[in-house]
Amino acid sequence: MMLSRLRYQWFVAVALLVVASVSPASGAGNQGGKSGEAIYSSHCARCHGSGGKGDGWQARLFTLIPGWLKMPNLADPAFMQTRQDSQLMQSIKAGGNAGMPAFALEFTEPQIKDLVAYIRTFTEVAGSRPLGRAVR
Repeated sequence: MMLSRLRYQWFVAVALLVVASVSPASGAGNQGGKSGEAIYSSHCARCHGSGGKGDGWQARLFTLIPGWLKMPNLADPAFMQTRQDSQLMQSIKAGGNAGMPAFALEFTEPQIKDLVAYIRTFTEVAGSRPLGRAVR
C-alpha cells in the first residue's frame, strides 16, 4: 500500500514537471505590448488563480503531493502588505523558490511593472492606497 502511494506521488511529480516544461509560462517568447492583466491571465493565473488566491488549476495539481508547493495568496492584504513592489518584481524576474519560473527574458521592465500593478488590484479597497506599495 505504501509503495503504491509512493509510486503514485512520483508519477504525479513527473507529470507536473512535464506539464510545467511544456506550458507557455516556460517559454512563450516576447509578449509585445501586453498589459499586466493580459500577462497575468496568460502566464500567472494557471497557478495563482484568476483572483490571485493561489487556486489555479496547476496549483491544484501541485497540492496532490502533501506539503510540496503552496501558492501565495496574492489577494490576502496581510500577505501583500509584507511585499514591496521591488520584491514582487524580483520574484517575477528571477522566479520563486517554490517552482515559479523566471520571466526576466519573457517580459520588459515596463511589462513587469504593469503586472505588479495589476497584482496589487487584488487587494485594493475602493478609494484607498493599495497595500504594500511604497508611498511616492
